[in-house]
Amino acid sequence: MLISFIVTGAKAQNNQEIVDYYNLKIDELVGKWQTISDDYDEEKTNPVYAKVMTTPVLYNSVIDKAFNAEADEENKEALDMDEKRSEVIDNLMLDFYKEAPALVEMTENELRSEKSVIEYKPEIAGLNLKINRGFMPDDVVGGMKTTVVKPNYWKFSGRTSLTFTQSFISDNWYQGGEKNYYAMLATIDLDLNYDDQDRLSWTNHFDFDLGFATYLLDADKNKLGLRTNTDKMRLESTLGYKLVKSLDIAAKVKAETQSLPYHDASENLVSAFSSPLDANASLGFNYKPDLGKFKIEVYLAPFSGFNFRYVSRDKLVDTYLPVEREGKHFNYDFGTQLVVTIPTYQLTSFLDVYSRLEYYTDYHRVFFQWETKFNVALSKYFTASLMLNTRYDDSVAKHEEWKLWQLKELFTLGVAYAW
Repeated sequence: MLISFIVTGAKAQNNQEIVDYYNLKIDELVGKWQTISDDYDEEKTNPVYAKVMTTPVLYNSVIDKAFNAEADEENKEALDMDEKRSEVIDNLMLDFYKEAPALVEMTENELRSEKSVIEYKPEIAGLNLKINRGFMPDDVVGGMKTTVVKPNYWKFSGRTSLTFTQSFISDNWYQGGEKNYYAMLATIDLDLNYDDQDRLSWTNHFDFDLGFATYLLDADKNKLGLRTNTDKMRLESTLGYKLVKSLDIAAKVKAETQSLPYHDASENLVSAFSSPLDANASLGFNYKPDLGKFKIEVYLAPFSGFNFRYVSRDKLVDTYLPVEREGKHFNYDFGTQLVVTIPTYQLTSFLDVYSRLEYYTDYHRVFFQWETKFNVALSKYFTASLMLNTRYDDSVAKHEEWKLWQLKELFTLGVAYAW
């Protein structure tokens, strides 16, 4: 009965009819019957009943009295009716703590920090109560202030940097070399990813690298020219649906080109925007093992890789398209694609790495590319970067020294900002 007594009135607000009702029941437990006075002031409430008429709370006083073995008998005799009621209620609360601890919703310290009163209308058999409801904010539930946060499945991050290189070599330098040399590189890496933490994921990555370097136009007059030495624009998007843990069925789309035209030392056009434009679409499997903070994705499209190349400049069609495509500006084929990606990973507090390996074959030609970028944070905004790019493509003419292999290395110092 004691436990049901507590639970019934556990969350009720102070109300005169409830006070009168508890007067009767508590007085029975005290051993005295007291008739409710007709002139009882309805505007006043009895604080003695706060412990049994509000949210179940772990009160310090109840526990302290339970462990206090010595009591002053004279003071006990002098207690008035409310104090005797309080003693009985403390015993009720103590039994409640022992019999139904799971129903306790907060501690006394937490109760003191609350500034809102709970709305609640108790149902007590035999009583027709009319409760004056108090104000309860929308973010107060069960006597506790709560904040409902709508999950955000999107994550946006990025990194941008601007680096410079400058050198000067005197005319009599024993190794020779260009007298003045300046270089600049700007990079932007953006990631917009979606993950519903259940089945669906969508990753989008955009990277843009643009660098310029000076070169000597006229050795006698020391005139300098400026041309690009790095130019890349790439967008890659992967939509995945989880089949089992760590394995998705995925669709991947990639497009890559450059932003500005490039001319060689003889001022011949070598490449330009959309010349070439390489695109790839495929359907395959994406494996993302759980390796803690280290992330890696292995994407394999065995038979569904669709490879597309477009060349907008007439002068470059023969350079980038097969001879049999004469008069055409595009070519496509089907094959197998493998992409292994290590998203930006923090090796140490000041060193991170990004790496991407791509392999494609249509069983007539092979394309392979592996690029890695190391970033060293020298300070909050000052950074050093090392970029390595290895490429193999048997669809282009062989080089005398490098054959079908191509290599680019770039080391820079400058400023960077990541978010």
